Amino acid sequence: MIESYKKEALTRLRTVHGHLGAVISMVEEERYCPELMKQVAALQASLERVNRLLLRNHLETCVSEAIRTGHGTEKIDELLEALRFNSSLTDFRHLAGLPEQGVAEQAPAGEEAS
Repeated sequence: MIESYKKEALTRLRTVHGHLGAVISMVEEERYCPELMKQVAALQASLERVNRLLLRNHLETCVSEAIRTGHGTEKIDELLEALRFNSSLTDFRHLAGLPEQGVAEQAPAGEEAS
């Protein structure tokens, strides 16, 4: 693993670990549900950032090396299989200004949304 990615992933995971403990305490204290939901969303976003780091590392190391040595197809197949479980890594609509998953698209004035 590329050392800078490893360091950043570990830092983020340690932060998530501490944050999760705080959220568990909040649940035990029966804190207000929307407050809890915000904290869980923050945890999810942090874990997604770790996943993006891991993906970048894998592409820069294992996949690129496999392609150079003629074994790219196998690594790409493995990666595609792993991505099936990580829809956040394959949904780039937020980068293109498109609606996020689960958000209804707005119909132009005078038209009905489908």
